[in-house]
Amino acid sequence: MLFRSKKLMLLNLLIVLTMLVSACGAAATPEAPAAAEQPAATTEQAAPEQPAAAEAPSTADSMAGPVLADKPADAGERPVTMQVYNSPADAGGITEYHEAPELAAMVASVDLPAVEERLPVEPVVVEPDETIGKYGGTLVASIDGQRPVAADVNYFLIEPLTVHNPQEEIVPNVASGWEWNDDYTQLTLTLRKGIKWSDGVPFTSEDIMFWWNDLVLNTELTPTPHALLSRDGVLAELVAPDDFTVQFTFSKAYALFTTYLGSWGFPRTDLTTMPKHYLMQFHPGYTEMADIEAKMKEEGFDTWVDLFNYMRSSENPNNPSLGAWILNERPPQQVQTYRRNPYYWKVDTAGNQLPYMDGIRTIRIADTEAALLKTIAGELDYVGIGWTGGPANLAILSENKEKADYRFAYANWMPNAYGNIMFNYTSGDETKRELYNQKEFRQALSVAINREEIIKLQYKGGVFASQIAPARGAPYHGESDLFQSWAQYDPELANQMLDDLGLTERDGDGFRLAPNGDKLLLIISATTSWPAETPVLMELVRGYWAAVGINASVAPEAGALWGTRHNNGEHDVSARGGHFGGGPVHPTLNSNTFALTGWQWAPEWAKWLDTDGAQGVEPPEDVKQLRVLRDQILGEGDEDTRNTLMQQVFEIHMDNLWSIGLVVDDPRFGQLKIVKNRVRNVPTSSISGEWYPMVPASWFINE
Repeated sequence: MLFRSKKLMLLNLLIVLTMLVSACGAAATPEAPAAAEQPAATTEQAAPEQPAAAEAPSTADSMAGPVLADKPADAGERPVTMQVYNSPADAGGITEYHEAPELAAMVASVDLPAVEERLPVEPVVVEPDETIGKYGGTLVASIDGQRPVAADVNYFLIEPLTVHNPQEEIVPNVASGWEWNDDYTQLTLTLRKGIKWSDGVPFTSEDIMFWWNDLVLNTELTPTPHALLSRDGVLAELVAPDDFTVQFTFSKAYALFTTYLGSWGFPRTDLTTMPKHYLMQFHPGYTEMADIEAKMKEEGFDTWVDLFNYMRSSENPNNPSLGAWILNERPPQQVQTYRRNPYYWKVDTAGNQLPYMDGIRTIRIADTEAALLKTIAGELDYVGIGWTGGPANLAILSENKEKADYRFAYANWMPNAYGNIMFNYTSGDETKRELYNQKEFRQALSVAINREEIIKLQYKGGVFASQIAPARGAPYHGESDLFQSWAQYDPELANQMLDDLGLTERDGDGFRLAPNGDKLLLIISATTSWPAETPVLMELVRGYWAAVGINASVAPEAGALWGTRHNNGEHDVSARGGHFGGGPVHPTLNSNTFALTGWQWAPEWAKWLDTDGAQGVEPPEDVKQLRVLRDQILGEGDEDTRNTLMQQVFEIHMDNLWSIGLVVDDPRFGQLKIVKNRVRNVPTSSISGEWYPMVPASWFINE
């Protein structure tokens, strides 16, 4: 399309310009500081002393100069104290509301309604992590490489119906509450009365019904509705009894749906990003096609579907939003800016309408080296460690904290598992297929691997020896002994287990022969995309396996080719990173955990399950049991029972070891954030790149 081509040309030009103006150079990396070893704080720790504060007035709009005189706490140095309340009454009561000076001036000139008229009947109330903040200032962040806008800022602006609070509980957000019927087949959501889009138009159930009737049920826009909107393949029914109520009805119990509404991924975004009054002008159900075609020509789109999807996207600055800030310019830009949403519907415990910060300014940075240099020069208020080169640069980032006046904040995410080894369980080689399908063979190869040596040689810290595992701590306990199953280094045991499988005959080079007497060579296809070091990891594995008589070779493959060949069953053995869920991604959303479509470890088995046996290859009974347990978890209303069922799932995995894991990272460091000390109220932990229970609208510039 013409518009897309122009957009790509502009983006490439911006990237070249950025590369020309960005500083460059290399810095030596000393050993990681001891501070990086400290454990994350928990909310069970003793409450910290209140930070030293200047004499502060009761309303943020009258504050001038810094509010806090102390230095902010570093990662994990104090517990998270922030609270989110569903109403002013829950927060202890609020007698009056206040607003930013710029908005007060607009009210005075009759360009904007009074703050009481802009807020909902019961706004969400945020108790900031440190103190009542002050209005003003601009957060400076980065746009990563070729992204159209800053990814983290996009995540700042997502406001789902339900949300995780700082204590990791699902609580009301755009919805003020909900109720299930007795058998969890009908969910009634009550919308927060008086919320308005950023253009002042009320948000009501009409907007959600527009999403359902004119997007989900429109076969041109949605050829196949998302599976999470169905139970046993039967699409939900959605009705709106009144302006502030929507009601989902499912064919089967679906208690986990409220968690999905506030978790990472679909469907948290769609229901609250579809302003009917704006988008109906691009939809043929409401607007004459001739008018839509004129807009298509103006915008450079070939179909109304492409036009509609762009107009409803977060890249369209004209699309009304429920977020705390509003996009100013149409991406991509060298400098992308955001302004305060005057109709934002959250306040602090003193009645000050959020956000505190006037806006956000994001700067396009071409690569990780330039991002690292700008960070250690103190030019960015907020940046993720991944965009500065990852944990490998933790030492240099730590070394420059004082000079550049920034601190760290721990993240909260599901662990990355690096170098997972997968076997072709449906291989056309009958001898290998039989061997790979014996769990004792996989277990033997697992204990032959020296994971601690891999950590020392490749990672030098920051990861743990483990099978693929969910998030650490309650409720999944990825740190438990369960996920250390068959992860010990025991070549003697590996040799004994391989002997017991009948692999006792060896060739002239000392390698074990297959049970039929043929030479046995395992060809490991190692992706070069994620993680990039996978071929290096597999070379180490090849050596460990050789020590117990298993001959292997390593074939590096680019990511796209690896994915195509892996999914087509063309690999013998393959290796890539993976996840098991936890944190903001409930394990039931993870294809690896429940053998869902796209299951890395056995695509043909997943296909059989997806098609009721019409396609693919029938899997073992334990694989089928994963789907049975998932169905029970989706419908189970008691969270403790759900978590018990989840442990059964993990036990099945650790017994069968369908994927051999090497190491998992610590999300606190893999997702670490670097925050300038002038930005306050930022919690010391649970700051995630793709999931924000921490309300960035409550952060403020302490200057």
